[in-house]
Amino acid sequence: MKKQIKSVHKITHRILRKVKKHKSQNLGQRLLIVLLSFLVIIIGRQVVVLKVSPLPTPRQNIQTQQTDLTVLPPQNTASDQAKLTNTSTKQLYLYQQSGNSVRVPVLYYHYVGNNPNPQDHQRDALSITPDKFHEQMQFLATNGYHAISYDTLYAILNHQTAMPSKPVILTFDDGYVDFFYNAYPILQQFNLRATVFIPTGLIGRSAYLNWDQIHQMQHSQLISFEAHSVNHYNLTAVSTEVAKNEITESKKTLEQELGTPVNFMAYPYGATNNQIIQMVREAGYVGAIGTWASNTQSEGTRYNLPRIRVSGTLNIQSFQNLL
Repeated sequence: MKKQIKSVHKITHRILRKVKKHKSQNLGQRLLIVLLSFLVIIIGRQVVVLKVSPLPTPRQNIQTQQTDLTVLPPQNTASDQAKLTNTSTKQLYLYQQSGNSVRVPVLYYHYVGNNPNPQDHQRDALSITPDKFHEQMQFLATNGYHAISYDTLYAILNHQTAMPSKPVILTFDDGYVDFFYNAYPILQQFNLRATVFIPTGLIGRSAYLNWDQIHQMQHSQLISFEAHSVNHYNLTAVSTEVAKNEITESKKTLEQELGTPVNFMAYPYGATNNQIIQMVREAGYVGAIGTWASNTQSEGTRYNLPRIRVSGTLNIQSFQNLL
């Protein structure tokens, strides 16, 4: 580096001597020579700096990329969380389908029964009549669909069992009593399995299943019961302590009452975030279910598996298109 600096200085001195020797030159020529000398000095210094600057190592590049990838999405305020919808949850948290993946449509229902209040338009969107439900189940049974459980899906994703032809998962949220009177007999008729996600704190209340009904359906081996929190709170809108209690106690209560492992949980309103997912993992669940729409189930989305909501307004052709 010292040799390069000396070389630059020699060039500069030569130029300056020429400027003094040729006093006859006009002012413009002399200024041009001085300017060139400065350029030589600057360029020389830059070359020296570039040659001695250390280049980043591959390890440094990888660390920077990893840091960028693990930046968590911004946390919502309590006001924003209260307004969470299925769409906004999907926009906030992008779940990449990765690893082993399979095409398994998961359909989800709420009420199976006629709406007793025609003015309750929200229930209209969540209800399906028993006649329409019968038509849909008949279509599945007569067209070779196999209704499986989430435990079976987990085994398929982990290469522990073969996937049947035309698999489908039928799910019912909230544990309404009309499931026992309207949906369960139809599922028995067509020998179709189903999963009920039930908030344990609502069991036995008016319009909800009671423990006798739950035990009766469990013994049929057609119906599985999985967690849906205790009080059906939006888990992203409550304190960490409350959310953790909702997640752990619902699992504990169901396992004590049913005597079987409870491996899955459905997020109330489909609302989740990285913190909630970590709590679900720590509670011992092997997977969890959201409400964003896709028929592809994958290892990468195991703690926010997608589902397709079945609206009561669908005709049988539109129902077939969901599959």
